[in-house]
Amino acid sequence: MNLSKTLKTIRKLISPLKKSIIPLFLIFLFLLVDVYCNLTLPTYTANIVDIGIKNTDFDYIINVGAMMMAMVLIGMLSTIALSYFSSKVSAAYGRDLRKISYEKILKFSNFELNKISRASLITRNTNDVYQIQIFLGLFFTTILFAPILGIGSIIKSMKLGTNLLWIIAVTFAATFIPLFIIFIKMTPYFDVMQKLTDKINQISREILMGMPVIKAFVRQDYEEERFEEANAKFKDVNLRVFKILLIMLPVMNLILNLMIVLILYFGAYDAINGEILTGTIIAFIQYATQIVMSFLMLGGFLIMIPRVLVSGRRVAEVVNTEITIRDGPIDKIDDNPTIEFKNVSYKYPGSENEIIKNINFKLEKGKTTAIIGGTGSGKSTILNLIPRLQDVTGGEILLNGKNIKDYKLSTLRERISYTPQKAILFQGTIRSNMQIGKADASDDEIEKALKMAEVDFIESLDDEVSQGAVNFSGGQKQRLQLARSIIGKRDFYLFDDVFLALDMNTEAKVKENIRDLKENASILIISQRISTIMDADEIIVIDEGEIVDKGRHDYLRENCDIYREIVSSQIERSRDLLYEEEESNFIIDTHSLKNPTGGK
Repeated sequence: MNLSKTLKTIRKLISPLKKSIIPLFLIFLFLLVDVYCNLTLPTYTANIVDIGIKNTDFDYIINVGAMMMAMVLIGMLSTIALSYFSSKVSAAYGRDLRKISYEKILKFSNFELNKISRASLITRNTNDVYQIQIFLGLFFTTILFAPILGIGSIIKSMKLGTNLLWIIAVTFAATFIPLFIIFIKMTPYFDVMQKLTDKINQISREILMGMPVIKAFVRQDYEEERFEEANAKFKDVNLRVFKILLIMLPVMNLILNLMIVLILYFGAYDAINGEILTGTIIAFIQYATQIVMSFLMLGGFLIMIPRVLVSGRRVAEVVNTEITIRDGPIDKIDDNPTIEFKNVSYKYPGSENEIIKNINFKLEKGKTTAIIGGTGSGKSTILNLIPRLQDVTGGEILLNGKNIKDYKLSTLRERISYTPQKAILFQGTIRSNMQIGKADASDDEIEKALKMAEVDFIESLDDEVSQGAVNFSGGQKQRLQLARSIIGKRDFYLFDDVFLALDMNTEAKVKENIRDLKENASILIISQRISTIMDADEIIVIDEGEIVDKGRHDYLRENCDIYREIVSSQIERSRDLLYEEEESNFIIDTHSLKNPTGGK
């Protein structure tokens, strides 16, 4: 990453702090007050010993003691205020950074979602942002506090005029070496920890979503082993990290206590020789302790840096991801629009072969267009290109003669109703799900749409929709999704094999109910079932990503071999099923004639 890009990333990551200018000023103010109180107390202690106790001046001791109590109180209040504003700023920063990241994720197309997995996006927007938030809170209370306190303590200890400063220098060196070693050892582990967190989230998500398949194939033991393996790796890495940290604490404690012993040992000789006062030794010990503790706080802070750098890089990767599908300048679409595919091709990123190629057809008001073809022939890809869930890699799609890339995404998508093959409902109520299709839909409008979609299995619009809509069957979810798709007036209605989950009778009723939609709009249906599309104004037959023929049902049945095979296979299958059903009924009837008493 070059310098300009790095600076741009840093600016993006710290931009939420602009809203907290006043709290940041107060943090710095209370920080200075707290440091001042900490630096003043050792001097008061020295004065009490060297002046008050030495001269048995009780009034002096009481006066200085009162000043010390006041400093302690002010310092305590400053520390509380510092912690409060630090927590407030860091929490607000975490909230705003998550918002920035989430808003960027909402703009991702399928291309970006394939680059960064959904499990990783969840981890980045939660765990990684939280790590940065915690780091920021410690930054205000540690990284700013420690160096000011350390520098102030060095200046104060030098003013005491002792020859014991070399002890602090030796302690500093003895502390720096283990901290540096720990920093180097821990750096690689944090990147591994975040990747393992992604892995655990991914496996958990797969297991929860694939629970029916896992149970059906009796794969519980395998999935348990897979999760346990990832979990064990995560545990091992965490143990290694915390073992290193736990070693640091007793080592630092030992160094600090050795420093105090050295100061007392060599300070005692100086005191005996009259070169230093007892109170000065006590003050020097306090300042030396503050210097070392400041360095240890900085060391602990530096140890966190590798993890935060990893989290920051991962969040920055989301924030800096280039969006491949962007808004165009046009924000208005004329009435009665048409969409035309002109030599359209598409291939997935990293793929050498085109999934569709040289696709040409037109969607017009009052017309129903259907696409049929084998699995993997590119039918759904064509549908995804219209609302720009993916962008063409060859040719162009024209909306009223202009490339759809020239239109704003919201302007384009407001004119399109897209019903995916997999029924997707959101946790809430029937009403809240229907209002996704039209935000201001009245109850009458919702009930009308539900009636058109043959939704006759709910009691009221306040019926609960659980997470994943598991309280509805596949066909029920599909009908609810259909109702949501037709509740708002659109210029283009796109149905991606949505009738496959419905029985023939329900499908016929729904199709009859939505027939009026094409009076003011264009309908595009993708299906593998002939009965669904045979009455379309134009049927497009696709094979291996190319249009092999198009026309009405009767024409294609006479002139298109692939279409004729599909018709033949489905009609023969229907006849076989009907014959089996009639034969079964005949056997039952003859059995009843032979055994009129039921076999008794």
